[in-house]
Formats: sequence, C-alpha cells, structure tokens
Amino acid sequence: MEQQSKTPVYRQTWFILLAGLLVILILAGGSFALGRMTATPDSVTETVVETQEVTREVTRQVEAPAVVDGGDGNTAVQETPTEPAQTEPTETTSEQPPASETAVEPPAPRQENVDEIQFDTFYEAWEIIQEDFDGDLPDNDDILYSAIEGSVKSLGDDYTRFVRPDVAARMREDAGGAVEGIGAFVRENEMGQFEIVRPIPGQPAEKAGLLPNDIIIGVDGQSVEDVSFDEVILMVRGPRGTDVTLTVLREGEEEPLEFTITRVRFEIPTVEYEMRDDGIAYIKLSEFNRTAVEKMQAGLEELLAQNPKGLVFDLRDDPGGFLDQSVSVADLFLGSGVVLYERNRQGLDQTFTSDDGDIAEDIPMVVLVNGGSASASEIVAGAIKDNGRAPLIGELTFGKGSVQQVHTLSDGSEIRVTIARWYTPNNVSISEEGITPDIEVPMEFDAEEDIQLQRAIEYLLTGE
Repeated sequence: MEQQSKTPVYRQTWFILLAGLLVILILAGGSFALGRMTATPDSVTETVVETQEVTREVTRQVEAPAVVDGGDGNTAVQETPTEPAQTEPTETTSEQPPASETAVEPPAPRQENVDEIQFDTFYEAWEIIQEDFDGDLPDNDDILYSAIEGSVKSLGDDYTRFVRPDVAARMREDAGGAVEGIGAFVRENEMGQFEIVRPIPGQPAEKAGLLPNDIIIGVDGQSVEDVSFDEVILMVRGPRGTDVTLTVLREGEEEPLEFTITRVRFEIPTVEYEMRDDGIAYIKLSEFNRTAVEKMQAGLEELLAQNPKGLVFDLRDDPGGFLDQSVSVADLFLGSGVVLYERNRQGLDQTFTSDDGDIAEDIPMVVLVNGGSASASEIVAGAIKDNGRAPLIGELTFGKGSVQQVHTLSDGSEIRVTIARWYTPNNVSISEEGITPDIEVPMEFDAEEDIQLQRAIEYLLTGE
C-alpha cells in the first residue's frame, strides 16, 4: 500500500514542476515578444548610427559667406582643394592654471528625459489646424523641422541649432572647396540685418557695384524681413549662370538700390598670399575649413623660401571653422606651449598645446583682426597674443568662445550643440567680450588704402 501511495505523489510532483517550467517559458517568451515590439530593432539603431557624422566646430554661426573669396589675380592662390587627413589636437594636463582660476559652474541639473515628453497636445493642436485652418498647410517635413527648430530655440543658446538638409548641404560644400554664388561675404549684424562685409575683388558682387555695409532688404523682389540668415544665404546663392536681384539700403542714399548679379562657381581659395615689394610677406586665411592647415603650410613654405623681412597674418572677417584646424594653424607659428583650454559644466577640462619645430615659429610677424574675426580665428589670435609671439593690430574681435559638436543626421540635416567653452592660454574667456588688439586701428572703408595693413607693415619695418 505504501508503494502504491508514493507513486501518484511522485508523478504529481513532476507534473507540477513541468507545468511551472512551461509557465516560466511562456512568460519569458511573452516578455521577449513584448520587448521586441517596444524596442528599436538593432538594425535600425545601427543604420542611424552609421548615418550620423560628428565633427567639432568653433565658428560664428550667425555669419557665413554667400560665397567665399575668389582672389583678385594679384595674389598666389592654391586652386585645388583636397581633404587633408584629420589629426587630433594634442591634449595634456601638465600646464593647467591654478584650480581657483579654472573653476567653472557646477553641472546644471538635467530636466526630465525627453522620452517622457507627451506629444498628445502637439498632435491634438495639428488635428485642429488641419480641420479648421483657412489656408494651405505646410508639408510634413516643414512641420517636423519647424518643431525641432522651435524646441532647440527654447535652450536660449544662439549657437545650438538645427540646420535643415538643404542648408546643411551648402555648408558642407563650403567646407569641401567649391561654391556657387555672387562673391561677397555677408553677415547678420547686431540689429539682425543682413550686411555685406565686403565684396570679393574681381567677383560678380564687386563688378555689380555692391559695397561694404550695404544692407540686403530683398532678394528677387521678396522681403527678407523675418527670414532666417540661412534662408537668405540660400536665396542669394544658386546655380552658376543664373541671375539674382538684390535690394539694398546704402548709407547716404534716400531710396533702396537694386543690383542684378549673375552667379558664378569657383573653388574656395581658403588662403591667399603674396610677397610684397617692400619685403613683407602677406598671408590671409578666409576660414578654418578642412583644408586650412594644408593650404597655410603650402603658402608659408613658398613665402618663407623668399626670405621675407616679416609676415602679416590676416584673420580679418574670418568667421571660424573646425577646432582641430585652429589648433594646428596656431601650431605653425608657436613653439611648445598652450593654445587653448576647453571646459564645460559636465567636468570636461582639456588643454590643447603646440609643439616645437614648425616652419613659422621665428619670423617676425603681426596678426590682423577685426569685428568679423570670430571663434576659431579668435583661438589662434588669442594663442599668439598670450604666448607673446606677435602683436594683434586692428579692431576688437567678435567674442564667440564656445565649441559646437556637429551631428549629421540620417536625412542630411544637422544638429549643432554647444558642448564647451574655450579659454585663451592666459585663461581668459572671450565669450561676449572679444580680444582687444595690442594696437587698435579702426578701419576706414573710404580710405584709399588698407590702413590696418599699412600699420602692420609699418610695425614690422620699424618695430613701432
């Protein structure tokens, strides 16, 4: 009887264990299926990562050339842009200023996770607009991009911004070498106006009669009031051989002026240089794009082979560019030392340095700067000044001391995020302040000669 009573119990135990195991497997399978339904598939994640490009840029984002300098035929210009190998700036912590000087604000408290934002109200509002709005609705891309732009604007940082695909493509074209446009540098001034910084010698804008300080108020009969700077640049630029009509305000003229200009295409001469008859070498860097170091190196080699008495390095109206390019350009002129410090509120604290042995470390030189010298050009000017390498001559620089990380998104658009602030070797932040030149020389646009350049040459020839 005992043997018979034990057998059912044994079988019941195994049945219970087997049933429990099945329940566990079913629950695990259900959880796995639910997780697969709610999670982003691995293949999608990989695709997004692969289509993102990340670069670091220090540029004045409110200013960009409608098309970049084409030269005037009197200077030696490197015509063919190439993609140089990107080298990482040297980093070290051996020359940090005292802790009391390097202190930055503590990390800002992070807001709730963006995944927790409820978009029900957004969809609710647009459903009402779609039903009730008496007019044409924008396409879905425009609605999406406008929503991103508006949310990014809520950060309150002019340099963190979303760039639509067409504008981003133009910017990448600028960084690569060739553009199509009218041949003038344009900026958004303090009053939000679109101002001609200078027409490029020999290019269509100059030939048509545009002058520095002209204010663009219309493009092809369309007002540019309440139009973003990026959109104005796209309106002005376009395929070579096509015409664009600009309406401008000019000081001293009672009525607006109109100029019809035929667009052209040419390579971006990032660097212009010449050996002057007075024995002074002159080199100008228009922007810190991906070819800046390579072209600066080639230009300096050709100039220094002619044994100049001194060198004028012109950074006027240079809006900035890539961080690694600015560090490497500074290194061309500096021995071993600090180029800049980079810090943020999340604990980043890096030092970028220069090394001995570059070609232009010993030649007497002067650096020209003005209010259009911004960001990366301020990094170089500040490094040269603080290291006692050369005096700055000209006007107060723009004052943009932040670093943006540029992410290229899957549709070709870009998100540019301020990730840090930078400081000169003397540990000075120039954000909103700018760099004051050692010798201040205000520019006079109606002067018969470039008085800032003449003052730089005078300094090199006389030492005063």
